[in-house]
Amino acid sequence: MSAYRISFARVARAEWGKLIVLRSTWAVLATAAVITVGLAVAINANVYRDAGAEVSPGALTAQTFLGVDVVSLILGVFGILMITGEFGSGLIRATFAAVPRRVPVLAAKAVTLVLVAFPATLVACVVAVIAAEALLPAGRHADIPVRALLGAAAAPVALALIGLGIGALVRHTAAAITVYVLTMLVLPAVLQPALPDRIADDVVRYVPVAAAQAMYAVDTGNPFRMLTPGPAVLTVAAWTLLVLAAGSVTMWRRDP
Repeated sequence: MSAYRISFARVARAEWGKLIVLRSTWAVLATAAVITVGLAVAINANVYRDAGAEVSPGALTAQTFLGVDVVSLILGVFGILMITGEFGSGLIRATFAAVPRRVPVLAAKAVTLVLVAFPATLVACVVAVIAAEALLPAGRHADIPVRALLGAAAAPVALALIGLGIGALVRHTAAAITVYVLTMLVLPAVLQPALPDRIADDVVRYVPVAAAQAMYAVDTGNPFRMLTPGPAVLTVAAWTLLVLAAGSVTMWRRDP
């Protein structure tokens, strides 16, 4: 009987198998990589046509990782589809029949998402950095910190995990994407003008997208609008765990 015992490792292995056999998985990761590298090359090539353009770690980092915001949206939707796709197709019933406790299913999806997406975003960011530094004007030099490189690779994966949690909460693909876009993109833009000036910056910098951007920002010149990297990582981790926990509770309490 022990050979058939359900363990987290087996659930994770099953989720890994479901994810990597999908051609759409590799298409999404390839698209994210092309956007990251392509925008880094295009933006830096355009900026450094001007011999007087600023050359500094902060400017180079901002220009190189501008595409991370786009990738965060793509991977967020990818995270949503990892769970809502199963609810929509009915495959989730077979999954829950095999794993009745349900909560390990979401945890296994989260682990699998990180194991698949983070290496891809890291490689893309490394290539983007190499390309960006190669485009610097002759005789000029600036380094993108390793901390910023790792933050740029981790930020979209964290937002993808938030998308996964939202998908578990909402269960419907279109509704989950709507919630994701509203909370990740629209809400930060609305909060700034809607709140009193004395608290607007302090509130907005703790929303998930702003905190994720702070994970890879360097010398922004406006420290009051953005968290420092350490608190930014903790803030993003807290949001990620909160949304995944809410999704887990929802999956545990409701029938598929």
